[in-house]
Amino acid sequence: MSDTRPLLWHISLSHYSEKVRWALDHKRIPHRRRAVIVPGAHMVAAAWLTRDPGNFTFPVIELDGEAIADSTAIIAALEERFPEPALYPP
Repeated sequence: MSDTRPLLWHISLSHYSEKVRWALDHKRIPHRRRAVIVPGAHMVAAAWLTRDPGNFTFPVIELDGEAIADSTAIIAALEERFPEPALYPP
């Protein structure tokens, strides 16, 4: 049985990762988290997760079978898929 909850790959001490964690919590989206703890390993992980050898951006979320990198892109995807409660005013 596979777990279909979104999986957030993050860096524990990253402001960008924190922004996504807050968005997930605010929207009450059940999710899983995996922290990359080896310095610099996030760049390799980002390229591997997104299947883009030129992408070194973290955090990355696996959402509906798609790996999305960059906190701004992740939050846009969350707003689209989970509009309530909204993160932005109308």
